[in-house]
Amino acid sequence: MPQENNFQYVHIVFSLSDAGSLKVALSTIGVRELCEVLAFNELFSVGPISSIDTATGQQNRHLWMMEHDKDYSFYQHNNQEHTLANMVQAVRSIPGHTTIVIWCADNAHDQTGLRFVLHLLRERKERVHIANVTELYHTAGLNRTEGNLPYYRGAIGQEQFLSIVKNHYQGLPLDNGLRSMYEAEWLRLSEDHHVLRLWEESTVIGREETALDEVILRAVRELEQEQDEHGYINAASVFIRVFKSSLQFVGEAFVTYRIWMLVNQGDLAFRGLPWALHQFSLRLGLPQRL
Repeated sequence: MPQENNFQYVHIVFSLSDAGSLKVALSTIGVRELCEVLAFNELFSVGPISSIDTATGQQNRHLWMMEHDKDYSFYQHNNQEHTLANMVQAVRSIPGHTTIVIWCADNAHDQTGLRFVLHLLRERKERVHIANVTELYHTAGLNRTEGNLPYYRGAIGQEQFLSIVKNHYQGLPLDNGLRSMYEAEWLRLSEDHHVLRLWEESTVIGREETALDEVILRAVRELEQEQDEHGYINAASVFIRVFKSSLQFVGEAFVTYRIWMLVNQGDLAFRGLPWALHQFSLRLGLPQRL
């Protein structure tokens, strides 16, 4: 835990994979011994977030996630150090003499997590630093080809990410006015009771859980060339198309959940084993619902 060490920096990230990448980069540039890395193991773009800094809110979220993500309990059980309860305590226990650096990108998951952490740190008087890899990728001139900026850390190549960490591992101080705005946005998000959050017009917006249904249906229509002899398309291909076309970081489990809702409604039909995306295929339902 941070309070048990003499780290100069505490880096906060919002996935275990991002934590691994950051630790490797910090080690490569020779500053790993100065830095603690704290990693949440949640997908903040989906599921309830009301009062998740309390035991009741954490329990409500846990129950919803278990119902909508069959692997959630397994990963929580095997990474107990990173559960919400432990991470809330770890963030609140960061000593005042350390510099906090929150890593994020321009997606609803990271940006919701950023607002949540700032809510937890609302009583902290010391400046908080931010390292937004989407912005840093752009300002460093790494986007030399046409296309969208990387909206999650995994979309940035290893060498490019290493360059970002080398130049910005200390983060950039967060303006007090912007910090207050993010704290207020957390309260708005946590009180609106949506279970889906999307990144739209440079902010996090709560949406109905059906918001990506048309994107899923359109992906099935657009992948017609991949149909098998029965007119079905592998569900994994549909997910990849949804992920790339929506530019939203909502996770495989949520898209799979919405696929099954569309199957239940008759908008989609499936064949195969309903366990994992690569084990079943989809086609548009016949007849389609008006």
